[in-house]
Amino acid sequence: MNKNKYNVSEKLFVLKEFSKKTRQNLHKIPELSGQELKTSQYCRDLMTRFGYTIKTYEGYTGFIADLITDPEKPLIAFRADMDALAMPDMTNNEHRSVHEGCAHNCGHDTHMTIALTAANYLSQHQDEMSANVRFIFQMAEEDMRVPGADKMVELGCVEGVGEVYALHNNGAQETGCISFNAGVMTSWGSTWTLDIYGVSAHGSTPQKGLDAIREASRILDYMDYIIAKKTDPFSPAVFSCGMIRGGTIPNAVADHVQARGTIRAMDKETDQILKNSFQEIIARSESGGFKTTIIHDSYPAVENHSQAHQRILEAAGKFLPTEHIESNSRPMTGSEDFSYMINATKDRIGAMFFLGSGNKAKGIDNYLHSNPYYIDDDCLLVGAQIFINLVTR
Repeated sequence: MNKNKYNVSEKLFVLKEFSKKTRQNLHKIPELSGQELKTSQYCRDLMTRFGYTIKTYEGYTGFIADLITDPEKPLIAFRADMDALAMPDMTNNEHRSVHEGCAHNCGHDTHMTIALTAANYLSQHQDEMSANVRFIFQMAEEDMRVPGADKMVELGCVEGVGEVYALHNNGAQETGCISFNAGVMTSWGSTWTLDIYGVSAHGSTPQKGLDAIREASRILDYMDYIIAKKTDPFSPAVFSCGMIRGGTIPNAVADHVQARGTIRAMDKETDQILKNSFQEIIARSESGGFKTTIIHDSYPAVENHSQAHQRILEAAGKFLPTEHIESNSRPMTGSEDFSYMINATKDRIGAMFFLGSGNKAKGIDNYLHSNPYYIDDDCLLVGAQIFINLVTR
């Protein structure tokens, strides 16, 4: 970014090198959900330096940072998620992960950097603020099994907050562009873990056992039938199995299989159909002599409030060309626990938008969780400017 080609304010543009270096530093130290110790400390140190009031939660890495300029003003919050993924970092650059087997392949280093850059700016220009501000640095967005946004809400992260916002980078969208809508923004999403216990037997006498592998195959195949025949074809639904383990030797009937996957739907009714059908199919295994256990962890859909949608539209419109703002985009079939924070505000006023972080000219055009995962650092000031515009005159 040799020049201010995305038309951010000149006062923000001077933080270009700060934002780039901050992201690189965070990219080096990715940590798994609930284990963001170094990451949280790095962010807290900067927010303290900027003059924010920090509140931590014993036993958790998440924290909030407030800048209160006038107690009579409303309080607006921004969420930044901190965790990374259990994937190797294949970016092969000077700031690649120093934690083997862990990488920011969802770009949460980007989210934190944007929050830190906006926070840095606001601390220096408090006279411009039309609202008080809270930055929520959230643990464990990626792993539904680990307390994340739901726990932070329980601990009080949105108490007193009138509006709450978040963004998610999108490497498949060009930097300088954003997309969002008024309504459902992400899917109702669940992860599931299914254990099937059968009876082992010699491979030459399968009739003496109960084949857990074959039973797992039946269950997974039948869920495809549920998608095809029991859900509304105009309401997207996805059932997937990403992991399956079973058996110990080739000449024995497997007595245990564990499978893990996800369920996603774009409306609450379809989500319930999928979950109920899955339970019914599994129950048939029990009647056939198998023992089963199923664990579900779920996120509700992110539903953007119309008022918050309009506020983002206005904040982005102050500096981005109209053609770079897609304000009626399709929802993402992925899921996000930011929904808990929106739902916990008094009038559910909140929204999330997707921030373009790709640049085809630079060879950056990748989907979330791909490997290697790159982002265009030019997107950092674009995201920060939108956050800033939401709380300044």
